[in-house]
Amino acid sequence: MSNSTEKHKKFILNLKSNHERGLAHEALDEVFRKLDTSTFGTSVGPEPNVFTVEPESVRHMQSASQTSDFNMGVRLKVFSTLLGDGIFSSEGSSWKHSRIMLRPFFSRENIKQIHAMEPFTQSVIKAIKQAPQMTLDMQEIFQNFTMDYTTHLLLGESCDCLKTYLGEPTSGSIANDMKLDFAPSFDKGTEYALRRLVMGSFHWLYQPRQMFVEIKKQHDFVDYYVQKALKMNSQDLEKSSDDGTFFLYDLAQKTRDPKVLRDEILSIIVAGRSTTGSLMTFLFYELGRHPKVFTRLRDIIRVQFPDVASIALESIQGCEYLRWCLNETLRYDPPVPFNSRTTTQDTVLPKGGGDDNQSPMLVKRGTKIVYPLWTANRMEKYFGKDTNSFNPDRWGSLPANGGTVFMPFGAGPRNCLGQQLALLETSYVTIRLLQTFDSIKSSHKEARKKSSAIMVMMDGCKLTFG
Repeated sequence: MSNSTEKHKKFILNLKSNHERGLAHEALDEVFRKLDTSTFGTSVGPEPNVFTVEPESVRHMQSASQTSDFNMGVRLKVFSTLLGDGIFSSEGSSWKHSRIMLRPFFSRENIKQIHAMEPFTQSVIKAIKQAPQMTLDMQEIFQNFTMDYTTHLLLGESCDCLKTYLGEPTSGSIANDMKLDFAPSFDKGTEYALRRLVMGSFHWLYQPRQMFVEIKKQHDFVDYYVQKALKMNSQDLEKSSDDGTFFLYDLAQKTRDPKVLRDEILSIIVAGRSTTGSLMTFLFYELGRHPKVFTRLRDIIRVQFPDVASIALESIQGCEYLRWCLNETLRYDPPVPFNSRTTTQDTVLPKGGGDDNQSPMLVKRGTKIVYPLWTANRMEKYFGKDTNSFNPDRWGSLPANGGTVFMPFGAGPRNCLGQQLALLETSYVTIRLLQTFDSIKSSHKEARKKSSAIMVMMDGCKLTFG
């Protein structure tokens, strides 16, 4: 393992500065390249850190056998303010209970009911058609789509972000101002949480009053639907769940605790909205910059999916080039650019020690171990020599799932429950848009990409459809 010398202390200080500007992914990538290492440690700042791109070490700390040696660290305390005791802000028996409750909702039978996406996809198409040959911010539109579809899937009613975007009247049983406030307050609350996360163990110093105002708006919105579900008897809950596979009604049959219901709903919204919206945004950004890839994918889609009725889970999974494009987007523009664990006791990583990083490495208790997917996904020995290029064809010679190195949805027992749903949503929207539009042109020569918990485009995703 490389020593924490003055040379790379300077890199880390630069990393901290770039983190505040949303450029930590690029700065950290530069550190790895300049140090020519796969693992390094630093004591700069209040907490010891280890940064590693060793797949064996990453899988080790995410494996089921190592849950006693690692935890989620300060993230639990930061996000519990926003998400309570939901699956993303809990550990141990509480987390296991959440996982068991949530898993059935993401079963193959549930996610294959994909045509519930069509009304929301129609709104995306309408937004594009209303501005022919005009440049649109598709990041905003895709984030609106994922918020609408996620709330529809979870609550039985959409929060109508796309209708608001289109200037159309909203619908539903909840008060209109509560519905309109939810998405903006959700974004603001998440941003507050991310600012606190950057502060590490000093997160408690940053608790602005407005943060709690935004969190209350989110809680009030979800609590309305929770109370609505709790007033239903078991027969009505079962019927509502069967009719629309709505998550809340299914979950309310397993627990009558309103806080548990709210916390789990908010946790799934965080995952279902932001990460899927990021995947859609960057896929279309890359398609807009690579016309040959777009044309090939469009032509394949129009042959394999001649109409809406032909779109099904099985046919989507059989579209190889679409899967390559999704994998390449997840590799090149990972929606979650970093992952981390914190050691709960002195422990050993299988690799990272010695001059060549190939020996076991002792890691002290309280060390934050950061795994930067942005850098790992650009390692030539795993992904080829053109890793700084967007090239879906590389997946023709790589394992379909990327083997043991490619981990866009994590690994081990805490891997993402909703990964198939995220891929399905993105696939469906991509198929429908490429069925409808002949061309996409990007207004970006090179986008400014901002990394925090989720990768976003600083200036939006400016595209023109033809």
